[in-house]
Amino acid sequence: MTIACTALLIVTSCRRHEDSAQDISIVESIAPQPVRVGEAAVSVQLTDIHGNPVSHARIRVEGDMAHPGMAPVFSDARESAPGSYESPVNFNMGGDWVLLLHITLADGRKIERQMDVKGVQSR
Repeated sequence: MTIACTALLIVTSCRRHEDSAQDISIVESIAPQPVRVGEAAVSVQLTDIHGNPVSHARIRVEGDMAHPGMAPVFSDARESAPGSYESPVNFNMGGDWVLLLHITLADGRKIERQMDVKGVQSR
């Protein structure tokens, strides 16, 4: 019984948390391509289940190198049109990066998304 309870606790504590906004569609992109050291633009489009733009969200972009030991970079996205958000990201080193999108909708629901940016090229 103790082993079964411990196993259940481990499985439930390791499970990824579900987004609180499954009715929101997220399309993200990055430019320019190929991505190079320096500033790039991350674009995020948010729409609801009916395809309507989702406005007034807050999006914080966190950029981390894929290997440990480097300090992360942060930026905040601005809404450029209803449901369209843009954020500059400064890739300060070549290599593989992971961008985490921390999205807070106007109603307080939170969404987390990950973008893998492979092979950022040195200049």
